[in-house]
Amino acid sequence: MKDKFKPTTEESPIMIILGITVFYVLIAGFIFYLYLLHRITLLPCIIAILIFTGIYFPRFLIINKLKNKDEIKILDDSILINNCTIPFFEIKDFRTEDKKPQVVFFMSNKMVVFAQSKFYLRLASGQVEFNVIGTEKIKLLKEFLTQLLGKI
Repeated sequence: MKDKFKPTTEESPIMIILGITVFYVLIAGFIFYLYLLHRITLLPCIIAILIFTGIYFPRFLIINKLKNKDEIKILDDSILINNCTIPFFEIKDFRTEDKKPQVVFFMSNKMVVFAQSKFYLRLASGQVEFNVIGTEKIKLLKEFLTQLLGKI
């Protein structure tokens, strides 16, 4: 019974950006609508919008992270991170720093979440770090790197 009502997750960047902006516009628009109805004066309207913007600011940082995310591609014999090629034989070890997923909003029994993890690749020449966004991408990259290091 609980499995039927358990929400599934959605991690589409478009849905995350749309959910953040629409919710902000709805709340700020409602506060401005109260001002237009003369229920509140201009100063409390501006203060309320500024307070809501300050509280909601971390959600806008999510949009910035999505806009400036690292590009990762796995090729036949190397991994391409932000147009920097790293051959598989150079990778000695890896570790991850998972951040807590953030729920952006709920829509028709689906949770729209933002999951992020920082990967550290130890190479013979140093260390490379990059961010991966999305639960499925994080899981697949961890499995791939674990299998890769197990084969070497």
